[in-house]
Amino acid sequence: MSLMGAAVALVGAIALLNLTLTYGLIRRLRTGAGPGPAGGPGSDHGSGTAPFARDFEAVTAQGRTIGRGDLPDGALVAFFSTGCPPCAALLPRFVAAVPGLGLPRPAVLAVVAPGPEEQEYVNALAEVATVVSGEHAATVAEAFGVVGYPVVCRLAADGTVTPVEHERLGSFAPVAP
Repeated sequence: MSLMGAAVALVGAIALLNLTLTYGLIRRLRTGAGPGPAGGPGSDHGSGTAPFARDFEAVTAQGRTIGRGDLPDGALVAFFSTGCPPCAALLPRFVAAVPGLGLPRPAVLAVVAPGPEEQEYVNALAEVATVVSGEHAATVAEAFGVVGYPVVCRLAADGTVTPVEHERLGSFAPVAP
């Protein structure tokens, strides 16, 4: 009987460890604190190639239709999601940094995933960028291969995407491979 009790206790301890590790992993994924490049742009377009944005068509918060071809070479593109703590922390820094970059508003695209604070994000970002939100945000995020938030990147004229480190936003520092 004591051998059976020990076996049950061992299986229970392993199950508890598994549950704890799974909870921690889910929590990291939800907060966007997972590995950098894995959630970045182009990550679902195949491995071993440079991230690439596909063509897309979306309607901006101002009611204008925009596509990848409308973005100039070197455009800054940022993806935010409401309810995401890293996104909430990046939002004011992004809005403050963009004017110092010397980019015209059409060269800055901000994409806001739907959520409860969506309009607050749109209002803040509209001061410095062209904004896509709501159902159209998913179209743009899919075209860029975004699977985690926040993401900031530069877009080349040929569709090549270069991730930008959030901490060095003002210098357009690419993310190290």
